[in-house]
Amino acid sequence: MKQSPNYMVLLASLMCLFISCEEKNEGKRENPFDNGSTEVFVKVTNTSNADTLFLSWNLTDTEISFDSYQIEVSKSKEGTKTAGKNESKCFFTHVPYDELVPVSISLVENNNVIKTNSANVKIDGIDKVIAKVIIPDRNSVTAGDGMYSIALPDGRSIFLMGDSYIGTVTNGRRSTSDRMYRNTYIVYDDGQVSAIYGANGDNNASAAVPPCCPDERKWYWPGHGFVEGNKLYIFQTLMYQGGDGMWGFMYETTHILEYDLPGLQLNSTTPIPFNGSTDIHYGMAALSESGYIYIYAQVDIENDWDPIAEVMVARATASNPYSGWQYYNGSSWSINASDAVKLSGLSSVPVSSQFNVFKLRDKYVLLTQNKTFNSGEICTFIADNPYGPWRNKKLVFKTYEQNTPNLFTYNAMAHPQFEKDGMILVSYNVNTEVFAEQFSDVSTYRPRFFWVEINKILN
Repeated sequence: MKQSPNYMVLLASLMCLFISCEEKNEGKRENPFDNGSTEVFVKVTNTSNADTLFLSWNLTDTEISFDSYQIEVSKSKEGTKTAGKNESKCFFTHVPYDELVPVSISLVENNNVIKTNSANVKIDGIDKVIAKVIIPDRNSVTAGDGMYSIALPDGRSIFLMGDSYIGTVTNGRRSTSDRMYRNTYIVYDDGQVSAIYGANGDNNASAAVPPCCPDERKWYWPGHGFVEGNKLYIFQTLMYQGGDGMWGFMYETTHILEYDLPGLQLNSTTPIPFNGSTDIHYGMAALSESGYIYIYAQVDIENDWDPIAEVMVARATASNPYSGWQYYNGSSWSINASDAVKLSGLSSVPVSSQFNVFKLRDKYVLLTQNKTFNSGEICTFIADNPYGPWRNKKLVFKTYEQNTPNLFTYNAMAHPQFEKDGMILVSYNVNTEVFAEQFSDVSTYRPRFFWVEINKILN
């Protein structure tokens, strides 16, 4: 699903709301041009959303004679803009993230620049507008992690969430009585979202519940999925509490849940045919291509504070993902799971527990967050085939939240069906080591969103 006109209208409306919030001094930054010099002739405030830098200014020297303003953001795609003498706002898009960007405001008279003030400005790249659409404060999923997404044939998208909350958020807080669901689905439909949960008619149940455990003593956390014809297939990992504390969860196996489209009625739940090591987690990424479904496994070699994690891949016909799996052995495909080998070109980054693989233009892209705890590095690789070899490692973003006490980030995910102006949408999860903060400050357990230039990935 590319951006529809209605979606762009919604986004524009929210951007107007965002700008109006600026005028109430929410998120404004101090005058970057104020260096104490008497030569400063404008007072400037700036804020940002995603790749867009908003500037507003007041002329402090009202005795200057001039015709217009010339505003330049040197690293922006738009470069230079002109504003009338009575104007006091403008914005620039495609501004680089997390680096100092030179900005100048000049006064022009008779086509000559007569005065210039300059400064360096840095933006974080986080898209707070789309975040409010996908994770609102009410009437859908209001916090969680996971964030796989699948584009549906009718233009909708479904987001597959892990541990989630449904309850209303007020002033950044939620009720301590709100329950956590082990998984939920978010259906995005032309700028509107709705939550799916309550399997088997039980409002206290998750969206997907293992047939073996209606009490969710064992539970599902989502892998990825795909669409074939009028069916949606979702890989759900079966988990259980095998140790103590918040890190005591363990993986048992993966099930394939088959849903009818467009109504999303569950048809069947089937274990995958792989019966090997529980350190090999098939279904953590999925790619439908040329009649096959490529089913990627995240493989934990060393799952500790200095992790080593690789990727393997199997394939099956997209029309029958339940059997006939073949495993890539480095040069061809084998029916023996033990012949599977790690995909080449990825060893420089321990691949996160959840990642994704997708086609972008004529290349295959693997996006992962470095699994090293609080590394924050989000990387892409490209290949000419779904099984590699992978190359062109790019650090496309580094998260910020790990620099805040108690917070950590993990499992970035691309959503390439959301594309704007040569960029695709990417999310990452934020969580807190202090569970109570999920109630007192919901931002500690909400995904963040940013946009990545397609050319930066493909180069």
